[in-house]
Amino acid sequence: MGIVSLITIRYIRGSRVLGFLSIKSRLSFIVMAVGVGLLVVVLSIFNGFQKQVKESLWQGGPHITIENSYGSGAIYDYETVIAHLKSDPKLAESFVSVEGNITSHGLIQSNNNFNPIMIRAVPIDSIEKLVENGLPNFPRILQYNRDEISSINSKKMVVVGKEMSAIYGYGIGREITMAVPGGRFTVERGVQVNVQSFRLVGLFKTGYYNYDSKFVFLSLPQAQEFFKMKGAVNQIAIKVRSLDDLKLTKHRILSRLNEENWNQKIQDDTSWSVRTIAEEQENFLAALRLEKTIISIIVFLFIVLAALGMVATVHSLIRAKRRSIGTLKALGLASNDILLIFTLNAMIVGILSSLVGGMTGIFIATKLEVIINAISEIINGVGSLLNPGDWDPVELVPKDIYYFDHIPVDIDISFIFMVTTAATILSGLAGYFPARMAANLNPVDTIRND
Repeated sequence: MGIVSLITIRYIRGSRVLGFLSIKSRLSFIVMAVGVGLLVVVLSIFNGFQKQVKESLWQGGPHITIENSYGSGAIYDYETVIAHLKSDPKLAESFVSVEGNITSHGLIQSNNNFNPIMIRAVPIDSIEKLVENGLPNFPRILQYNRDEISSINSKKMVVVGKEMSAIYGYGIGREITMAVPGGRFTVERGVQVNVQSFRLVGLFKTGYYNYDSKFVFLSLPQAQEFFKMKGAVNQIAIKVRSLDDLKLTKHRILSRLNEENWNQKIQDDTSWSVRTIAEEQENFLAALRLEKTIISIIVFLFIVLAALGMVATVHSLIRAKRRSIGTLKALGLASNDILLIFTLNAMIVGILSSLVGGMTGIFIATKLEVIINAISEIINGVGSLLNPGDWDPVELVPKDIYYFDHIPVDIDISFIFMVTTAATILSGLAGYFPARMAANLNPVDTIRND
């Protein structure tokens, strides 16, 4: 007979005598199952939240930005620079797009005030790609005037974020006045300002509030005229295929740009600065990671609490079954078998609670939006009955605050497996130490005293 069969038989025989289905064991099972389920739900929501925010962030702007920190910052031969970068096969393979941009601070008029904004200009080589959201460095357009947007390269037209239009009350067709620095700073004249009016022809949305409330997009030819940078840009914007390789791609770009004598004229007029979107948003992304870690630790304490409860349960069970343990040992049951029985009991409770809690957590996470909407309807229904006419509908997850069209949920099976495994191991450890006390009991003393 195999060792597994012997262990199973010994466990079943011992369990029948000792009687493990106590109220405390059930309570430990419930607490651990709730802890595992809660951890799965909370972490699934946080994973979904982070994934949604990162996707919105990645879609909003370029992944890697190349700038000239020498002189006025203008890059005149940017097409030559782009061709040089693409001549590297490894870089060319990692790029989705490489193009010259103009990105600068500006002011937008609202009533009698000028408010700070960011202005970004990108080349628009196809109106069809623009309206079908096929331009990699242009955000997703929600609304637009088809007849007017077709002239965006030749006329003074802009596309603004949906949130900016809501903040300032701009509608499609509205004339917008913007001001940007024009020319160099001089002591006599100070900063010269260029002010022009543009027609609003579309609204975009990335899902990242700060982006949608601050950025104004226009075509590159119009921006070059507006900023008095004819034939030049102040950025080379790059979108990459894999965001996991941003540091490596940045290193390759710097090495490529700093090669000796690839274009002496360009190198004499430039001092290259390369940064990634991860570096620009480093504090924000670090805050997301810290938030997830803290919540994980807090919720994981539920499982630890259940494991401590398991220690108390097994300990009290041993005290209640001292006479049965002594009888079994007097009949020849080995101390290792006693140790095995109590440890396996705790582990089985842990396995069952992990399975039940994990499956419950997955079910709740997948149906979370339906559950929350149902709870909202119940609250609103009861509130309308108790206070008809004066009841304001309750929205448990306000979309205008969280800026999501739905509750983001991302279920990570590998993480769930890690949680259930940790819960099982903790249960086994919780049962092992009290079980050692049971295994070391003297059968004669326990029978005589109990």
